[in-house]
Amino acid sequence: MISVSNIVIMLLSIFSIGLLTFSLFLPQESELNRLLTFYDFVLCLFFLYDFVKQFVKAERKWKYFFTIGWLDLLSSIPVVSELRYIRVFRIFRVFRIIKSIKLLADFIRKNKASSLYGFVIFGAFTILVLSTTAVLYVEQDVGNINTADDALWWSFVTITTVGYGDLYPITRIGRIIAALLIFTGIASFGAAISYITEKTTALKRS
Repeated sequence: MISVSNIVIMLLSIFSIGLLTFSLFLPQESELNRLLTFYDFVLCLFFLYDFVKQFVKAERKWKYFFTIGWLDLLSSIPVVSELRYIRVFRIFRVFRIIKSIKLLADFIRKNKASSLYGFVIFGAFTILVLSTTAVLYVEQDVGNINTADDALWWSFVTITTVGYGDLYPITRIGRIIAALLIFTGIASFGAAISYITEKTTALKRS
């Protein structure tokens, strides 16, 4: 059965394969590779949660595990870097959902609000990762954002619109990226407040 979480996991699976492919072209000890490794760890936590949820929900748990579940589990273990490439097999889950494209379209049409929140979550996470990576690439050795830790801290305070000012981009491209990330933070928090308000109103009515 298709749900919003299925859609988000499908999109994150595609995105994680893209990150994995990009990381193959980076030096092992580079700051960009360290940054992508951190985000890969975060994605693994999402996938591990999804595996546990799928296993619990499955009517025939061991059939699920011995068909596709074991691949989902192996590709969701963040501490074993050798298993990262098994993540490519997650594309089969994407194919399974795409095969049900009519059901997917019907679900989105009937659950527009929930689907929108799912796309907002995916969009915000994607922009966060791409912005952090891009600003480190253009600012490294030019400004004061020189390490993966710097980029992570900068992206956190920027998307939350706190803006301490200890780290900041100095290039034109870096400032454009910062503006995009600030706008993403405002839009994401607005969507989160709307979602909480909607759920609170629904609870009061029930």
